[in-house]
Amino acid sequence: MSVLVKICGVTRPEDVDAAVDAGADLIGFNMVASSPRCIAPERALELAARVPPSVRTVAVFDAAPHPVPGTAEGRGFDLVQSYDGLARSRDWIFGVRGEPPAELPDGVPVLLDLAFGSRPGAAELRAHWARAAGVRAPVMLAGSLDPANVADAVRAARPWAVDTARGVETAPGVKDHDLMRRFVRRAKEAA
Repeated sequence: MSVLVKICGVTRPEDVDAAVDAGADLIGFNMVASSPRCIAPERALELAARVPPSVRTVAVFDAAPHPVPGTAEGRGFDLVQSYDGLARSRDWIFGVRGEPPAELPDGVPVLLDLAFGSRPGAAELRAHWARAAGVRAPVMLAGSLDPANVADAVRAARPWAVDTARGVETAPGVKDHDLMRRFVRRAKEAA
């Protein structure tokens, strides 16, 4: 089994480059207004242009606009992640905080997250990973993942992908390049 790794909430060019160098498979650009990692769509497109074709870019929205900036022109973002429950195609990631719904869009990956800004304890994290293991759709596991726990999460949940933002930062939107390398390495080794 292999696992993909997404570094999300990237806001600076040097962090895009470091995420690519660390071996990230996906890089997320957050356009959720309430997030401390929120950037304007124009800035997200500028940063996405730095990403080589071998790494997929993800536009992250709470409720995605239609059309998504940059996608209609055939440039910009490879995937769209949205928490609005309107996964429109296989190029979308259906974001869910908490319990996954009983019915999921056919063939659309599900990002299983925790409540925004939560700081769960070990028991809550293990329960979250167990929920993820029971989802039949491809799962991108998110929620308080960092280099210290990502290997355990991968072994417990067997996700299609893992996602981190806060777990590899020194401040919101400021990535620690060593933490990114360790996160990617530990996730891949655990798979």
